[in-house]
Formats: sequence, structure tokens, C-alpha cells
Amino acid sequence: MTDGRWWLALVTFERCHVEQEILPDWAYGACGWQVALAPDEETAAELLILNTEHDGLRVLEVAKMREVYSEVEIAEIDDHLANNFRQFELGKRTVWGTIHCYKGEGEA
Repeated sequence: MTDGRWWLALVTFERCHVEQEILPDWAYGACGWQVALAPDEETAAELLILNTEHDGLRVLEVAKMREVYSEVEIAEIDDHLANNFRQFELGKRTVWGTIHCYKGEGEA
């Protein structure tokens, strides 16, 4: 596991009016688990928001935030996230897991 304090959160987001490469054309928005490297919960939430918005998406909610201490804890929530976490890129502060898209505004 990479050194530092790791925070797990469920992030809900939607498309903006800019190009992005996360959501398929048919999806209005999505939610998914993400992990952030940060000294505290508040900073982790800020990083998740900034990095998601950097990808051309608008964050609606950062929920279920908790500190995690092992890859096993992450894998219990999302195998894809755990796999991405194991391949964490040097210099990155966040990592994405599986995203679950929805078609229309307010439709899950």
C-alpha cells in the first residue's frame, strides 16, 4: 500500500458543458468509489472534488467518507478500485474505481 493516509468516498457527479472522457455519450451522470491521499478528511474531499472537476465533471456529493488502512478494505468495496489502487501512478493523489452511470437527470 502506498504511504500516507488514504480516504475512501462515494462520489456522485454529472456532466458539464465541456468535453470529458469519463462518461459515455448516453450518460448524464454517475457515482463511484474513489480513494484520495490526504492528511485529513476535509483535504481528501477537496482533492476528490478538484480532480473530478478537472476531468470535466461537476461533483454533486462526496459521501460515506472514511479512512482505509489496507487494500483488502478497498477490495471489499470495489475490486476495480483496489486494482487501480495497486497501480497507483507516481505523483497522483486520487484514484477511481468502478463508475455506475445513469441516463437522465434524476434517473438512476
